Amino acid sequence: MPGRGAWLTPTVEAYELAVKRRAFRRALRLGREPDTSAVLEYLRRLPEVEPIHERQIDADERTDTTEQAERLMDN
Repeated sequence: MPGRGAWLTPTVEAYELAVKRRAFRRALRLGREPDTSAVLEYLRRLPEVEPIHERQIDADERTDTTEQAERLMDN
């Protein structure tokens, strides 16, 4: 069906979960499982990115953010 699409978090883990849950088939409204091997190959070639919540924030960065917030609240 033209115009159908499916969103996926760009990680191999999200892809594997989508395949396990048959999310591609459901999102694309197909009668059978689509060949998503090209999606998996694309995801495997992406560089590893450290999640933001796991990144350590140093004291200077935290201070800068606090000062920016305070300036915004004063205006």
